[in-house]
Amino acid sequence: KADERAVNGALRAKLREKIELEPEKVWRIRGNSVVEDRTSLMVYGLQETTDCTDQDSIKSLFSHLDEAPVVSKVERFGKAGEQVRPVRVVLSTKEAVRNVLGKSARLKESEVFQTVIIKRDMTADKKADSRALVAKLREKSGALRAKLREKIELEPEKVLRIRRGSVIEIE
Repeated sequence: KADERAVNGALRAKLREKIELEPEKVWRIRGNSVVEDRTSLMVYGLQETTDCTDQDSIKSLFSHLDEAPVVSKVERFGKAGEQVRPVRVVLSTKEAVRNVLGKSARLKESEVFQTVIIKRDMTADKKADSRALVAKLREKSGALRAKLREKIELEPEKVLRIRRGSVIEIE
């Protein structure tokens, strides 16, 4: 029990140190370490305009989603040029991040924000892991599609679909 209190005290001290060094970030104790609590989103495809700021564009985007989160920071990445630069938006709470992400699918129905995609901001390691998972998924779905095409050629009168990782017949 004394060891546990010592560890908790050390973690709280480390947490206070992180908060003092980087007060703009949100920190939390997770397990036996102090980690950054990610309250930021990446917005892709949001056009840059001269008549309004990125902050105003983000507010308009969120109002379209019927959300009004407290925005701490808005910054564009990359060099201005031909491509639309992504925008990092830091919100005040993780709940606000969840709400915005949950409603982001509505943007496809919008005429103004149809090309905008909102994703969780990830660390470089998580991005690499995500890319590997997507590649694995594409490989697996490609194999399933090949299997489906083969079955369709053999039995063209049947209606076949891919469900839960296998090819099934629909009656």
